[in-house]
Amino acid sequence: MPTFIQRLLPIEELLQTVKRFPASVVCALLLFCIVLNEIHDLFDFDEEYTARVFFILSCSYLWFGGVRLMRESVDGSLVKHIIIAAVGFAWITYSAFSGGVWAMNFMFVIPALLLFLMFAPYLKSGDDTSVWLFNRTMWLGILISYIALLMFAGGITTALLAIHVLFDTDQNDEIIGDVWAFAGFFLGPVYALSWVPKRFDFTAEDCNDPPGLKFIVNWISAPMIFIYLAILYAYFGKIIITQDIPNGYLAYLITGFVGAGIVTYLVSWPLRESSSFQLRLFHKIFFPAMLIPVGFHFFAIAERVSAYGITEQRYMLGLSAFWFLLVAVSNLRTRMPIKAMPATLCFLFVIGSIGPWGGIHLSAVSQEARLEALLVKNELLKDGKAVKKTKDISFEDRRSISSILEYLCYTDREYILEQWFDLKRTSGNGEEYTSCSVYDITKDQLGFDYVSSYQSERQNKGYYSLYGSPPPVMRVTGYDYYIENLYSYSHELKKPYFRADAKPYEVAAHLDKDGGVSLYLAKDIVYEKNIVSLISDNRDTDKIDGPISFDFENENIKGKIMIYSFNAQDKDGIFSVSNIGFSLLYSLKGVYEHAIDQ
Repeated sequence: MPTFIQRLLPIEELLQTVKRFPASVVCALLLFCIVLNEIHDLFDFDEEYTARVFFILSCSYLWFGGVRLMRESVDGSLVKHIIIAAVGFAWITYSAFSGGVWAMNFMFVIPALLLFLMFAPYLKSGDDTSVWLFNRTMWLGILISYIALLMFAGGITTALLAIHVLFDTDQNDEIIGDVWAFAGFFLGPVYALSWVPKRFDFTAEDCNDPPGLKFIVNWISAPMIFIYLAILYAYFGKIIITQDIPNGYLAYLITGFVGAGIVTYLVSWPLRESSSFQLRLFHKIFFPAMLIPVGFHFFAIAERVSAYGITEQRYMLGLSAFWFLLVAVSNLRTRMPIKAMPATLCFLFVIGSIGPWGGIHLSAVSQEARLEALLVKNELLKDGKAVKKTKDISFEDRRSISSILEYLCYTDREYILEQWFDLKRTSGNGEEYTSCSVYDITKDQLGFDYVSSYQSERQNKGYYSLYGSPPPVMRVTGYDYYIENLYSYSHELKKPYFRADAKPYEVAAHLDKDGGVSLYLAKDIVYEKNIVSLISDNRDTDKIDGPISFDFENENIKGKIMIYSFNAQDKDGIFSVSNIGFSLLYSLKGVYEHAIDQ
């Protein structure tokens, strides 16, 4: 092979990578084929099934790579490692086919697999220096690999676009998609594997950090950790003095701070005794300083769980709090081995992905119990089935019921709701299907309008909202045209948005800052109406049954507007409308009557 080609494409090195990680390379190749099929529509596979297979292959790429590293570092028969690989593959496959919420399993599976790569070669042995340098080399190589593939795919894309512009050729978007698919799902993953070190034992002499890394950890990372630590401790002091309950973001802020601190600790580990004063101080005080934030972390999570129950996100925050406490306590007197940090977190993620104690199962049980308790409290259950309200329900309970219903519908847990609600619908051709619409459930079966979680603290301050959607089928007798969803937000200027492919008879809507709705046909205003008083009269959305409708007619157009959603505010006695969503039935008149599709 010519020398210049060998320099351009390290074929020999890539072939060695294929021989070293054959299973991972096959997964990458199959991923590329799946994406290629999506680009060209070669085979009509079920989208849901394709997505599950895509996740299985993505996770198996990581798992098989980790098992290979484990085999290279630990003596054992090939059969033993095949069994281990098969068990992990079964766990991944189970996660992808374990029910309607399968995608949420990968919140736990993917982080566990990434962490597994960090300690896979060091299950039986491995000093901190070897573990640190192995991971630095591997992750830096992965970063370089994807920078290289961005340059590769970006360069080819630029060349193709240049040919298109300069020679006036047809632009083939599918070819550009093929290039990016090849780079992102095959070349990049295989090239990244080539950076994985082939040796696992290193000495202190091998740990010569790049000068740029020393600058970052000394003068950026460590000082920022001290600044954020001071801010958090000041906020903790405020909580203690004012006795305020922490806001919902505290757990995320603590997770971000402690996580960044642990990453800084690991990245700067070889410099812990021979670098700047601030970095040496960081290594001495960081783990003791973690204890108070971790304590507030548990407190903040407990407050949210007691008020709103368990969700997958709060479950993960709970895992992080437990792991932070474990790491902090373990490093108070004796230093925790570096490999133990990713290993313990990996174990927690695996535990959280399976069984009745897993995050998916506990979240479902928690939210089901909360919803049932709220329905019973407000007399919305009779003989085990939902009934419409017979008494006033507090705003907080309506918001909570709406939020839980939305969560269960969004996470495909219709099986929980089917015990209380009728989710069966019939299509136009007579086929029966399941529809999990929180708007329909609250309005039609419980007797009140859906309440957004964002309204929870604002409703009593003069904010009003209506949430609904037009029916999938409706009669349009007496009109020529129907537009199902028109959304408009208040603006200073009257500039409605027209799609590039808008028809000559297609109307666009605009809502100005004073609450005036204007209907446009091309550049002409064909109808105007101020809707402030109309929305103000309907601010009590619990009493609204169906859309807010009105008919109109002038020399240009006759029609019917059906408002299904709005957001409005009453501030200091001034009522204003910020956005509306409506459907429009209309027929054109006068000079516009003969507007037809050209």
